[in-house]
Amino acid sequence: MRFLFLLITSLSFLAASQAYALSETNELTPEERADFEANWKPIEVTGTAIPWKIFASTQSIENCKTDKEGYDECILKPEYTKNIMDLDGTEVTLMGFMFPLEPTENQKNFLIGPYPLSCPYHYHIGPENIVEVLADKGVKFSFSPVTIRGTLVVRYNEETGIFYYLENAHLP
Repeated sequence: MRFLFLLITSLSFLAASQAYALSETNELTPEERADFEANWKPIEVTGTAIPWKIFASTQSIENCKTDKEGYDECILKPEYTKNIMDLDGTEVTLMGFMFPLEPTENQKNFLIGPYPLSCPYHYHIGPENIVEVLADKGVKFSFSPVTIRGTLVVRYNEETGIFYYLENAHLP
C-alpha cells in the first residue's frame, strides 16, 4: 500500500513539475501564461488562518562566504517584519498545501505553504513562504489544502533554511 501511495504521489508531482518547468521559461504563449497564473495562485485563506502575505513580507537576504577552496557558499537569511515577530509564540491557524517529509500516509513532520506541490524533491517557493509543521499526531497526507493549528515559532534554522515552525500542531 505504501509503495502505491509513493508511486501515485511521485507521478502527480511529476505532472505538476512539468507545469512549473514551463513557467520558468519565457516561451509561454499568452494563453499558457494566463492559464498558469490562473491555476498557480496562492491559496486564499479563510476564517482565522494567517494570510500568507504576512509570511511573504519577510525579506530573504543572501549571505555569501568563500570557503577554503575558494568556492562561494551562499545562504538566505531572514529579515523578519514586526507583523511576523508579533505572532512568535502564539497559537495560530494555517491553511495551505502539504509537502511531505516522511514516506508515510500520516505526517507528523511536513512543510506547508500557499501553493500546490510541483516537485517531489523541492518545494519551488522561497523560504519566507514555507512553515515546517511538527504535529503531535499524524495528519493524513492530502493534495488538497489543509487547515492546521499550533504554536508559531519564528526561528531561523541555518542548516535547513527554515524560517518558521508550527509546533504542537493539530487539526482544528
